[in-house]
Amino acid sequence: MRSESEDLLSDEAYGDTSGQALGSEHRAGCVSVIGVLVFGVGGLLSVLAAGPLHAQCSVTWSVDIPCFDASSLLVNQIKEWTTENCAPQGHKCLYSLVSVIGDDITATRTSPILRFFDDITFNFSSTNTDSCEIQGHSTSRSWYTILDSGSNYLNMYSLMKGSGLSSSPSFTESTNDRICTKYLSTRLELD
Repeated sequence: MRSESEDLLSDEAYGDTSGQALGSEHRAGCVSVIGVLVFGVGGLLSVLAAGPLHAQCSVTWSVDIPCFDASSLLVNQIKEWTTENCAPQGHKCLYSLVSVIGDDITATRTSPILRFFDDITFNFSSTNTDSCEIQGHSTSRSWYTILDSGSNYLNMYSLMKGSGLSSSPSFTESTNDRICTKYLSTRLELD
């Protein structure tokens, strides 16, 4: 007894067009399904490639004040915003200071509605006594978080603004969508 694949092979070998047409349709269908999968995965990867593969943000700020003073302002702001009382759509609450060790501040922020945790670090360095470069990083603790509506950026920027550091005449900010999830769209909403 011959199998169906042997029949198809023998039909193609002897020029039977009915078997060949069936094989061509089957191959065309497989190619179409594979094409859709490749384009779908490729499209998803291109969307994800526009930013980090996990919700996070890295920013560098510069201010013309000593790092000790900048660090003190941020620590005080974090402590002030440990409150549970959150204004609607506000980022002025649910911070927690974890540690201040040398030139590093470590804190967390909990989102008001869904109660997601984000880990925040600030590192301070200076080339002279009257200026400071601040490296900020915030990342979502949930492993499955890809997009965050700019929350990780806002975690840090809100502290910079609340502490008055962003009002410094020499204040500069450096980041982009590749290293800071949803930075540009979030920044445009703030301006």
